[in-house]
Amino acid sequence: MMTAPLQGEDVDLERYKDFPFLQSMLRFESLRNAALDEEGKYQMNAPLSSDGWGPSLFIIQARALDWIMKPWCAVVLHAVIYTTIQELFFQDLLDGEEARDYDSWELFFGIMLNSTLSFLLVFRLNRAAGRYWLARELWGNFVARGRTVTAGILVHSNHAPHHRDEALRWTSALCLCVMALLRGTKVLPEPLFLGILIKDEVQAAQRNTHPPLFVAAQIRYHLHEIFKIDADTPVGIANALSQQMDSLEIQLNTMLDCCGGMERIRSTPLPMVYVSHLRTFLMLALLLFPYVWGPAWGWGTIPVVATAAFSLLGIDAAASEVEAPFQQRRVNALNMDEYCKGLLSNIQQQIQHHADRFIAKKVR
Repeated sequence: MMTAPLQGEDVDLERYKDFPFLQSMLRFESLRNAALDEEGKYQMNAPLSSDGWGPSLFIIQARALDWIMKPWCAVVLHAVIYTTIQELFFQDLLDGEEARDYDSWELFFGIMLNSTLSFLLVFRLNRAAGRYWLARELWGNFVARGRTVTAGILVHSNHAPHHRDEALRWTSALCLCVMALLRGTKVLPEPLFLGILIKDEVQAAQRNTHPPLFVAAQIRYHLHEIFKIDADTPVGIANALSQQMDSLEIQLNTMLDCCGGMERIRSTPLPMVYVSHLRTFLMLALLLFPYVWGPAWGWGTIPVVATAAFSLLGIDAAASEVEAPFQQRRVNALNMDEYCKGLLSNIQQQIQHHADRFIAKKVR
C-alpha cells in the first residue's frame, strides 16, 4: 500500500481474513477519512445556512467578495468623485426649480431599476440555484446507486470471492474518480484511495482522460467474471446469472449517467450573452446612482451608493458562486468529499455486515 497501515483498535481484522478488501478498508479508514477531511475542509468547516442568524450575518468567506470587489470599488470611487464635485462646485445649481427635474428622473429610474434590472438579477440567480440543486440531486442518486451496486455484488458473488472484492474495490474508487473529474484534478490524490486502490492502480486511472470510464470498465470486467456463463452452465442458472448481471449493469449505467449530468453542469454555464447584458446594464445603473440620489442626499450619497451596489452586486456574485458547484476551494461548493466519505462508509458497512453473516453461518 501507499503508506504504513494502521491497525484499528476496535476491530479484529483477523476475523475478516476471508474478506481481504474489508480488512484493507478497515485498516486504512482513519487515514483515508483524514485525507478526505483535508481535501474538503473549505466546505466541511464552513457554517451552514441552518445554523442561525449569527453565522449568517457575520461570515465573510462565504459571501464571495472576490467576485464583486473590483466593480464595487469602481462604483464607490465614481460616487466619491461625483459627490465631491457636486458638493464643492455645483451645489447652487441644484437649488430651487432645477430640483424638479431630478425628482422626475428619480421616479423614472426607480421604475426602470425595479422592473428590468431586478428581473434579470433574480432570473440569473434562480437559474444558477437550479443548476446547484440539480448537481446535488445527481450526487444523491449516484450515492444511492453505489449502495445498490454494492449490495447486489455482495449477495450474488460468494462463489467468486476474488472478483467480488475486485468489483467492490473499483466501485468504491468510482466516486473518488468522479469527484476528481468534476474538479478538474489532473493528479489523483493517492491518500484518498488508501485501502481501496494501490499506487499503480491509481496511476493507471490517472493516465486516462476520463478516469470514471476506466474504473467502470474495471467493474464491468469483474462483474462479467462473477456472472460468467459457459456451455456447461444449466439453463436455469444461466438465466438467473444473466438477470443479475443486467440488473447491476443498469445500476452502473445510472451512476455513469449521473456523472455525465454533472459534467454537463460544469461545462455549460449560463450563456455569455445573458451575463454580459446583465452586467452591462447593472454597472450602468450603479454608475447612475449618484446622479439620481446626489441632489437629495448630498454627502450621504456615498454610503447609500456603496450599500446599494454591495447589495445588487452580491446577488450577481451569489449566482456566479453557485453556478459552479464543483470547485474545491469555494465555501459554497458542494461538499463532495463528505458525499464520498459517506458512500465509502456505507460500502464498508455493507461489506462488514455481509462478512459477519457469512462468519456466523460458517460457525454454525
